[in-house]
Amino acid sequence: MSELELTYLPKQSELFDDPAKFKVVAKGRRFGLTRGMALHVIEKCIDGESPILWVDTVNSNIERYFDRYFMPVLKNLPKGTWKYNRQKNELKLYNSIVDFRTAESPENIEGFGYKIIIINEAGIVLKNRRLWEESIRPMVLDFGANVLIGGTPKGKKHKGVPHLFYELFERGKADGVRWKAFNYSTYDNPLLKRVDIDELVSEVSPALRDQEIWGKFVDTFSKGIIRKEWLQHLYRFDFRSKPITKIIQSWDTAFKAKEENDYSCCQTYAIVENEILLIHQWMGKLEFPELKKKFVELYYAIPGVDLVLIEDKASGQSLIQEMQRETIIPIEAIKVDSDKVSRVHLITPLLAKGIVKLNPDLDFMSELLDQAEDFPNALHDDCIDPMSQALQYLKQFLNIKSNNDFIDYPLDVLGLAQSYASKFLN
Repeated sequence: MSELELTYLPKQSELFDDPAKFKVVAKGRRFGLTRGMALHVIEKCIDGESPILWVDTVNSNIERYFDRYFMPVLKNLPKGTWKYNRQKNELKLYNSIVDFRTAESPENIEGFGYKIIIINEAGIVLKNRRLWEESIRPMVLDFGANVLIGGTPKGKKHKGVPHLFYELFERGKADGVRWKAFNYSTYDNPLLKRVDIDELVSEVSPALRDQEIWGKFVDTFSKGIIRKEWLQHLYRFDFRSKPITKIIQSWDTAFKAKEENDYSCCQTYAIVENEILLIHQWMGKLEFPELKKKFVELYYAIPGVDLVLIEDKASGQSLIQEMQRETIIPIEAIKVDSDKVSRVHLITPLLAKGIVKLNPDLDFMSELLDQAEDFPNALHDDCIDPMSQALQYLKQFLNIKSNNDFIDYPLDVLGLAQSYASKFLN
């Protein structure tokens, strides 16, 4: 390989140099696995290994990874030695070919054989067991492919049955020769500052810490995440004597009014003296035209709302576009890159520290408490999605110190006051 020098991190070299045929890698975020696998694919192409298959979650991720990890290296090669067809998601490097395919289009993966198979973001891709069993696994036969399966774990189970990624990792642990399991943490990336990782560790719940930092498969994602006692922090607040730092509304949207569809939910939160108060909550099943009217109604019903949060996906995208075009309401489109369970884990420290206060007199409060206690196994989670979205956004405005340990606040009920929200609505 005289054309360029590829540099791997120490743990990456350990992984790629290992002779196992099936390598299963469970890793923490920012370990650098995607970048390392990109370098590995380029190296194998230069060495004449072909064809190679790279399987990922969605096409936008493939485009981003190619531009970020492949392109800077390929530009150092002599002109004319490589060509990338974005439409076909195909890289030709010297005499080698790399096909990039997505789990969202499994029909495009079938029918070919490969020398090397890479599965990135295995925690997501391998939720589709049939993709592995019916498409990817048979491809190994044609050329006796070497397979590298890697990603951040997504729990031991998926929809009540063992997660395939976890199954394959356990097979690697048990075999250790033909199949081999590797586990790396975020701390294994020497390019990251330890103090920054420590800060992230202090901000997330223990279960999420084990998954996202240490790359462990955890059981807690199938159990209740929010403890009942965390939601017993009630409040009585005199809004005339205490300053309100910020007021936001957070939406989870559903457009169909039929019984079998989910509710739409809007929650309004205020920051008061370094605490977050839920001051209003609405739930309902509305068709899109009625939902737009309700959106505007709720915004203007509570004076002082600084911002409205809407998740920028699925039904929320239409509401964002319509409201930005038709109103002057300040809206922030929230893009998410993790599942709803992981997002709830990110806000559990706020709940556990007693920073979030609830008003027991609010409409649908019993529904919120029931959904929170049963999450992620509740039949509905319409109240939980806007709550995690709001708290994740609001925590940046709190003057609190991170702590690795949850603080147990005593139950402090000063009396069941009248709804705080009604003070605004009167």
